[in-house]
Amino acid sequence: MKLAAARIMCRTRRSFEGKDSWRISADHHRIDEVSEDIFSRLMRMFSQPGPVNLDLAREISRHLSGEAQPLNPWTTEELVELVRLAEYQVTEVAPFSFPPASAVIPLGPREWGDAMVEELAELAEPFAAQMRDSAQGQPWAMLAPLGPVMAGAQLGAWTGMMAGRVVGSSETGLPAVSSNRTLLVATVIEDLSEELSVDGRQVRMWAALYETAHRAVFTLPHVMDSYRALNEKYAATVKLAPESLMEQLGSITDPSAIFELDLNVNETSLFDASSSGTAQEDLEAFMGVTAAMSRRLVREAGSRLLPDVEEIFMDRDLNAGLDDGTDQTGMLVTVSQDAIEDGAVFLNEVEERFGPQAAARIWQPEGLPTAWEVSDPVGWAARVLLDDPLW
Repeated sequence: MKLAAARIMCRTRRSFEGKDSWRISADHHRIDEVSEDIFSRLMRMFSQPGPVNLDLAREISRHLSGEAQPLNPWTTEELVELVRLAEYQVTEVAPFSFPPASAVIPLGPREWGDAMVEELAELAEPFAAQMRDSAQGQPWAMLAPLGPVMAGAQLGAWTGMMAGRVVGSSETGLPAVSSNRTLLVATVIEDLSEELSVDGRQVRMWAALYETAHRAVFTLPHVMDSYRALNEKYAATVKLAPESLMEQLGSITDPSAIFELDLNVNETSLFDASSSGTAQEDLEAFMGVTAAMSRRLVREAGSRLLPDVEEIFMDRDLNAGLDDGTDQTGMLVTVSQDAIEDGAVFLNEVEERFGPQAAARIWQPEGLPTAWEVSDPVGWAARVLLDDPLW
């Protein structure tokens, strides 16, 4: 790792030392000192131990999410109270039980990005391992030590891009893995409360319900285990695209430009996901069902409190821009609108055809549908219900 990072840094630094060197004047000497500081920071980040370079992830996340924003203390206090109310409301309608959040923490975008780097680090580890393993025996094997770096860069890019746009992890479809906390982006929720035509109190209640319902679904151990397995299966199909990576690294003439690397898989192909079709489809189908269930719980739990819930969901689906492929980094997959709609159709079909008790079976360990069963509720019923003496 250190050797690979040092080669990149040396190549980058040589580009500063031509005949028109910036050492000529005192001003340029100050630039030299600043650059040395950047080099030192980058060397420390590139040398961090562990399967994912979390220091680099935090640096990139902060670079993209911007400076810390002050929070309205009234909004943060209200959000904490609303989440506790939402937990009671969701408990009343959910076909499974779940524990209350260990903590409810309203945050600004920068702080939410920092927190999500920690929450999602485990999900990035299989990608770092795949980058390392896929380099073995290849002409570009020297890039293998960059696995933790690139996984950290991808993780930081994803959290930084999401931080100022979502009310929380519910809108991404990804679970918070490492804790049972509810993390809300208070500034985004407050802006939505002012921008949407509906009563701001409804918007804040909606955000509290959505985060609570999303967390509730993933507190089921078998749901989280299934997500991990599908994420690892997808990671095993994603490979590093060495030519694109080397081209970008070789073009860096300013050390701070490491934060400007375009990490979008669709645009620059830092990762080759050409063989990821089935694995990604399986993951997206699963996320579509869990996201559709979260939304169903919001609607049912908020039936009296949120008369304008459909308008809020519609506005977010149209304007949040979370379906934009340019925001995918090639590693963490955000749930798509199509997948949510397919998941909602599946949930509705099971309940209408086989009844509420059968629909509750979806959330038992053997009841989660496969990607194929999401589009075939009868096939799901044949596997799950026919041998069940209680059905």
